[in-house]
Amino acid sequence: MVHVPSKMKCIIINLPRANARREAMYKQFCSLDPLDVQFEFLSGVDGRNLTEQDWALVDTTSRDREGRRALSQGMIGCHLSHRKALDIVATGDDELVAIFEDDVTLSKDLVTVLHALSRLYSTGYEFDFVFLHRRRVDKPFVALKRADESITLGITKFSDHGALGYVASKRGATRLLKRYPRIVHQADHTLHAYWESGSNVYSVETPVVFHGNDAGDHSFLQEGAAFRPNRNFRRLGHRALTLCREEVLKRIFFYRKLWKERKAQRQSQERLYL
Repeated sequence: MVHVPSKMKCIIINLPRANARREAMYKQFCSLDPLDVQFEFLSGVDGRNLTEQDWALVDTTSRDREGRRALSQGMIGCHLSHRKALDIVATGDDELVAIFEDDVTLSKDLVTVLHALSRLYSTGYEFDFVFLHRRRVDKPFVALKRADESITLGITKFSDHGALGYVASKRGATRLLKRYPRIVHQADHTLHAYWESGSNVYSVETPVVFHGNDAGDHSFLQEGAAFRPNRNFRRLGHRALTLCREEVLKRIFFYRKLWKERKAQRQSQERLYL
């Protein structure tokens, strides 16, 4: 059994110059019951001001080897911001922490979901990441585990994307940072790519975090997109092979995950009848 505090800490990634976003998120969290949630802002890494130390964390060689286009400075800053948040989780005392980007809208059911995930984790049902949003709602969703009467965890077939809001376990954050000491992909790709990282990831069936809020639609991630290096067309063959490999691995690990979950459920039911 793992002790998980009933009040889950929430980290909101926010650029210091994104005042409107910070105010919008502050209002949303203040509208929640203060007895049920505690939140703090984390200064994000500004892609316009990357240091030599920041650039040293970017693995351009591996990305070029896979035929992928180089990341923009905004993408690098976003990934570094999520790494900062995950490092807090990995080195902190909390077993579960919720991480949010600052351009989202929160459902009134957010606290209920966070409570349910805390209770589930405390029973010994471990996970690395649970995404509180679903971007690919057009794709089939496979339910795998009921957190309570109204909240179900599962996985989008064959994967989702985005890092709007998610719950990270201390174990999951530690494993992911160890698995990826340097940046190869965008932050959401790294978080969702369970077929590469081996992370145990889920999504909630009914999203409680949505893209966009009252701060407006200015995209800090897209700033300087015009200066992003062009794709290396000589690597298109490598890119095609990478995509094929990724699609195959998605399917293999997706069905393997389903098989493991259902096997565990059958074994649990069998123990109940013994």
